Amino acid sequence: MKLKNINLNLSFCGILILMFFISCNNGDYLQEFENYNEFNKIENPRLTGWFPVELIKSDAQNIKNISYLNTKCIFGVFDYENEELYDSIFNKEKHIDKTHNEIFQSQIELVENIIPEWFPKVDYWKIKNNGIILFDNCYAYKDLNKKQIYYFHPEEESTLINGKRYPGIRNTIR
Repeated sequence: MKLKNINLNLSFCGILILMFFISCNNGDYLQEFENYNEFNKIENPRLTGWFPVELIKSDAQNIKNISYLNTKCIFGVFDYENEELYDSIFNKEKHIDKTHNEIFQSQIELVENIIPEWFPKVDYWKIKNNGIILFDNCYAYKDLNKKQIYYFHPEEESTLINGKRYPGIRNTIR
């Protein structure tokens, strides 16, 4: 009787451990919020750790953020209404230069197979030679026509461009 209970307890523990490992995948983690008020109610900072929080202002709507734990790569987008809230962030002096734009292009191409359907594909970015900034360890871009702001945090790996190696974004001097 005692041996049977021990086997039953071990089986139960084994099932719990298996469920834990299955639920903790290294895949994607999508977070969506209807508006800034909903986003701002989050009390646990771990739940907003993947967001460039200072970029998201009071007029933000349709906030989406997907993070990939296995690559440490993040894609995000939100709609905005008030242009003036973002003017100081996206001013011309903060636009990345040609070299950093090439780094951005190569980094977005590296993860083209995991770009979510709501984030612009690689071809969209090939014509964006102007307006991308570095903000809170992310590349950010304000699409004036769609009134959306996109942000992208690439993999931590360095990037090779024209035979020269550039560090991942956390090591990029801004």
